[in-house]
Amino acid sequence: MKRNILAGLALGLAGFSWAQQPTISTKYTADPAPYVHGDTIYLYTTHDEDDAENFKMYDWLLYTSTDMVNWQDHGAVASLDDFKWYDGKNGAWAECVVERNGKWYMYCPIHGHGIGVLVADSPYGPFKDPIGKPLVWQKEHWNDIDPSVFIDDDGQAYMYWGNPKLYCALLNEDMISLKSDAMQLHDVPEHYQEGPWFYKRNGKYYLAYASTCCPEGLGYAMSDNALGPWTFKGYVMAPTPRTRGNHPGIIDYRGKSFGFGLNYDLKNISIKEHKERRNVGAFPLSYNADGTIVESPYFQDVKVEPIGTFNPFRKVEAETMAWGYGLKTVKRGIEDIIVTDVNDGEYILLKNVDFGNKMAHKLIVSAASTVGGKAEFHIDGVKGKIIGTATIKSTGGDDKYKEFQTSIAAVGGVHDLYIVFRGAKGKNLFNLDWWKMTGIPANYATLEKVVEDGGTGKYPAVMQEISGLEAHTVFMPKDLSQFNEQNPLPVLVWGNGACTNSPWEHFKFLNEIASHGYLVIATGYFPKEEKPYNGEMSKPEQQIESIDWAIAQNSNKLSPLYGKINTKAICASGMSCGGLQTLYNCADKRISTYMICNSGLFIDPSIAMPNMPMPGKDQLKSVHAPIIYILGGETDIAYNNGMDDFHRIKDVPAFAANYPVGHGGTYRQPHGGEFRFPAVAWLNWQLKGDQEAAKMFKGEKCGLSQRKDWKIEKNQLIDK
Repeated sequence: MKRNILAGLALGLAGFSWAQQPTISTKYTADPAPYVHGDTIYLYTTHDEDDAENFKMYDWLLYTSTDMVNWQDHGAVASLDDFKWYDGKNGAWAECVVERNGKWYMYCPIHGHGIGVLVADSPYGPFKDPIGKPLVWQKEHWNDIDPSVFIDDDGQAYMYWGNPKLYCALLNEDMISLKSDAMQLHDVPEHYQEGPWFYKRNGKYYLAYASTCCPEGLGYAMSDNALGPWTFKGYVMAPTPRTRGNHPGIIDYRGKSFGFGLNYDLKNISIKEHKERRNVGAFPLSYNADGTIVESPYFQDVKVEPIGTFNPFRKVEAETMAWGYGLKTVKRGIEDIIVTDVNDGEYILLKNVDFGNKMAHKLIVSAASTVGGKAEFHIDGVKGKIIGTATIKSTGGDDKYKEFQTSIAAVGGVHDLYIVFRGAKGKNLFNLDWWKMTGIPANYATLEKVVEDGGTGKYPAVMQEISGLEAHTVFMPKDLSQFNEQNPLPVLVWGNGACTNSPWEHFKFLNEIASHGYLVIATGYFPKEEKPYNGEMSKPEQQIESIDWAIAQNSNKLSPLYGKINTKAICASGMSCGGLQTLYNCADKRISTYMICNSGLFIDPSIAMPNMPMPGKDQLKSVHAPIIYILGGETDIAYNNGMDDFHRIKDVPAFAANYPVGHGGTYRQPHGGEFRFPAVAWLNWQLKGDQEAAKMFKGEKCGLSQRKDWKIEKNQLIDK
């Protein structure tokens, strides 16, 4: 069989050099059920076994992507064995998966035994049968296949299914029971055969489906009502002799639309006679102004362009690829997937890989082998420039994994990456688990420390030194997955007391702020221990560098912070000399609010420290956004200066808060001590629009005035 596949590599792949390739190439897949959740596409499929003559289907698979071209294989996430009431071994037909209230529901037809439902807490499973019986089973016929489930805007869930007749039922909110009886629709759209895909877009309901067999195209109908009547509108993709069966899946993702279906192009590379060994294909989709769908050419006659770029500077599971014909993926243990059946001349393709700034890197490959071989890393083609070669020696067994390292030549920009395998012909050279490129590319953490268990906020934070951002320390939530364009991180840029060039005295306070969902960038070097920093003084310009860096990260596709920063919500802040640096920079229009701690412009500049920024009181005219002074009471050496500033500010909301602790504040106390409460509340109000936090400052008896020992003053603009 492998010999036939290798012959296909020589003969059949020439056509794919220009045509759209099958989406998945290491297994035979069918019946695509794509689902968009967050920034990820979850592509669930059925699975045709490699030796299938007819339908031979035991389980359901999952693939994920964030760019529509590179897909990670997660293996089988459910199988017929999960339905204890079914004792057969074949019949895992076209599934559908949706998420509701944090639960994932998989609707699985078992041919001749109705439609079952499985539930999981994660899109990756494990999926379990919650009802122990079919959800739907009309025993008088075998029409109960191909479910499509959709939750409407009003929360009502619908399930369509059926071949050759079309059925629909309403689901209860629990998603595992019917709210209505199974209803047969008599206004079946023209050319309907099977595989309905029900969805809503811009107020219109769509029912895509596999059209009358054979060959099956992808037809569709539209309606103004979730239950019809349905009006046939044409084809998403017309029937063509190049396919036989079909099954649609349609999504909107990152501002674009895509369709999925199935064909036999993968099988046809090496086997021309008909066998039920199908593959999922994808294609760009577009709509006319009236909502009708523009008919797409056949899969091979279109091209899916990558959405975004692929980051190689991380651990990349080897089963992540855009193409890997001839290779196989298998599970190792419960969750781990490996690439196996690796032969000389085969390769893994990853599209649109962003190497960033041109520089050399180290390559690490995890593999197991009894034979050994090489993995050549080429750019822009199988015969393109080799940027590195990992020599993989025998590890003493195909299940004994070791790491192999080599260097990567300097390369920058965006390229397609080909991992080409070389070695003895006709042998399984090695099993591949993962690979990664390392080094010190810009914008990656070179030092990292968890402070006080990450803080008390909702998002445990981490303190980092970032390459490419010299003389700064960054605090941010450890897990950035919850932040995106809809829930971005506001920014706080900080200057240190005494203009020291390290936040050694303030890192607990700053880490605490970050744990409440903020990107905090402090002037100065990473504090490796809680001891005074004795190096050079910091400069006000470093605070501006912090703002520049944050904005750059938000648009840098290689940055972990890409698309996760609110560049319109920036607080400039600092303590003592750092507060003076903040006021020195206050005219910067990118600043949304100010937080001046234990500081204020000098009434008598003659007593200032050398090299301390010393703008006069006229500088306060450049304050253009709400400002808070957090001071240490009358014993704070900055008290008079800070309160004098406050009383001079008339044109923007201004608040002064005093806590009787002196000039040192509470920054070094656990989680930043008492100062953290007004600081976090002010930021939540000013940068997140949190009106509950605003109550700490607004009103005659504002929240801060009710906390023990705090004294407050505010101008009239605070309460407006």
